[in-house]
Amino acid sequence: MKIIHLSDPHIEPKLLHGIDSKQRFKLALEHIKENHINADHFIITGDITHFGQNNSYQIFKDILVEINLPKHLKPKLILGNHDNRENFKKNFPDIKTDKNGFVQYVEKDNDKTFIFLDTNLAGKDEGYLCEKRQHWLIDILQKEKQNKIFLFMHHNPLALGHKKSDSIGLVQREEFKKILLQFKNSIEHIFFGHQHITSSGQYLGINFSSPRSTWQPLVSNFIDKYRLGTANTDPNYNVILLSDDSIIVHSEDFLKSEVNWFESE
Repeated sequence: MKIIHLSDPHIEPKLLHGIDSKQRFKLALEHIKENHINADHFIITGDITHFGQNNSYQIFKDILVEINLPKHLKPKLILGNHDNRENFKKNFPDIKTDKNGFVQYVEKDNDKTFIFLDTNLAGKDEGYLCEKRQHWLIDILQKEKQNKIFLFMHHNPLALGHKKSDSIGLVQREEFKKILLQFKNSIEHIFFGHQHITSSGQYLGINFSSPRSTWQPLVSNFIDKYRLGTANTDPNYNVILLSDDSIIVHSEDFLKSEVNWFESE
């Protein structure tokens, strides 16, 4: 199985920090269409827009129509901190919500269960998974624990550098940690975005990964303290290859157009 994981397009009509987020998102979609038409799923983990405005969501939808991905690659979407829940729901009425109105839902593919979480709290950059959302997640995990479970969320659920430096990650880390420990035998991987950096590793024995933003990728540094900064770094999306015995995450730097490919038999 192949999954395309893209995050943080930050669609906005105007330039953002001198970068056209619309054009970069188009280039990413064109690259996906040209190279990964055989993918099984396409997921975008939040910050669809930069200010959560209706016109930005419309631009996002217009770009999808223009690129015309095949039906099976219609992207599955979740909220980021830059999104507006009510505007999102008005523009994507077919995306499921839970009984409390949060943009949380489940998709299944044979023995695999994909769980999409809503960590948005209006006006906050930090991620929130309130008790209602936690209870929903626990119920789903209990029902699906016989399957291979993959979690998709916007905010990083663990500190990626120093604990104090990741202040805009998930606030309810300890509560989320207890949930993960309870179901760690079923959860295969956690996918997130938010920090605009490529990261991967294990947390509580569970694999995780994140791509950079397609709009503004950041770089991290660990010389004396955990730091983030801007640089002339390529935006990317991730390509995940799932098999019975492996989970492989590749980074696609989609702006790289001149590649000297080694021919293989």
